[in-house]
Amino acid sequence: MRKKLSIIVDKTRLRRYNLVMLNENDVHIIERAGLTEPQAKTYLALLRNGALTPTKISEITGETRTNTYALLDKLSELNLAEKIEKGKTASYIALPPSNLELLAEKRRRAAINDEQNIKNNISVLTDIFYAHSSIPGAKTYFGEEGVKEIFKDTLRVSPDKIYLIRSSADAGIFDFINRYREARVKKKIHTYAITPDYPDGRKNVASDEEYLFHRVMAPRDAYKTPVEIDIYGDKIAFIDYSENGTSTIITSPVIAAAMRELFILQYRHWAEHYQQPYEPAEL
Repeated sequence: MRKKLSIIVDKTRLRRYNLVMLNENDVHIIERAGLTEPQAKTYLALLRNGALTPTKISEITGETRTNTYALLDKLSELNLAEKIEKGKTASYIALPPSNLELLAEKRRRAAINDEQNIKNNISVLTDIFYAHSSIPGAKTYFGEEGVKEIFKDTLRVSPDKIYLIRSSADAGIFDFINRYREARVKKKIHTYAITPDYPDGRKNVASDEEYLFHRVMAPRDAYKTPVEIDIYGDKIAFIDYSENGTSTIITSPVIAAAMRELFILQYRHWAEHYQQPYEPAEL
């Protein structure tokens, strides 16, 4: 009963000021430009009634006068309303609805930028999640770009050490790998690697110290699968160098710890039982 009486009183006030009531559908249309409901109601009140004082606007919208002043300030900031002062009396008028279109376009661009920003940083947020979760996470990439993504990820994580089990195969992206090694050195990341004993590997030994690369060689038939394994931080990456291969990152502190232990066992085994190009580094 009280609600119905309130509506009658509101209509009486509107008739007294000769004001037009708001249409709910019109309010929703304006809201879609990115305005809140009170902002949309305030703008529509101006649009339908012309110049209005804050007092008259509050009568139409049902907002308090304090809120109405704040809403009018915001609409003025959004270029949807303009203040007109005549003597001691201040009133407001609506600016063209085409400004709503500009506002919607501006917010659409901002939303696209926000979406792109989330995409660019989702791996960082994912790392934070899995660092404090017992649920392993996995991401899979394809082709050459997938290989590059693995190496870029090691730089993002930036651990003190990377443990690497090298395959005899590779992606042939030598320029990228050279830039990656330089970036890795700048971050002072040491790489401890088990590599197959191939002539190319023996040739690269001369630059190991420069690249903070600590190598232990194993017989070439000890590991023949064309998959490189990188263990860094709380992650393990598998790079499949076969045709149409995939690259997968698994995030799990427990699994990464297990893989590190297995790596250390193999590293120490071959350091002791196979002829090395130099004295193996301690782990």
